[in-house]
Amino acid sequence: MGLRQKVQRDLAQSALPDDLKAEFHDLSTWAGTLPEKFDQRVRIRLIDVASLEGFVKSLVHRFWRYPAFAIEGQRYVGSDFSRVDALIAQALRRKEEPSATRSPSSNAH
Repeated sequence: MGLRQKVQRDLAQSALPDDLKAEFHDLSTWAGTLPEKFDQRVRIRLIDVASLEGFVKSLVHRFWRYPAFAIEGQRYVGSDFSRVDALIAQALRRKEEPSATRSPSSNAH
């Protein structure tokens, strides 16, 4: 059983309200699409806001509503996953730009 299935099973057994279960299902489904969209260039960490780590991350990133995403310094709060995809794509382009714009002579020392 994969992590996603285990988390979904545990969630189904928990006492979460139906709206939160639906929101988590949507988030989990979206997260499952990332490998086909971005190959292995993206790493996602789901952090429970009720955990100590989630509390600290919320303070650090100033997130007061959820779901919340921090992508290379960019923040987004909400369930429009196409906006998160766009932030990921922008971050990946920024990471690729320096290597593409460097001249070959600048690499030689």
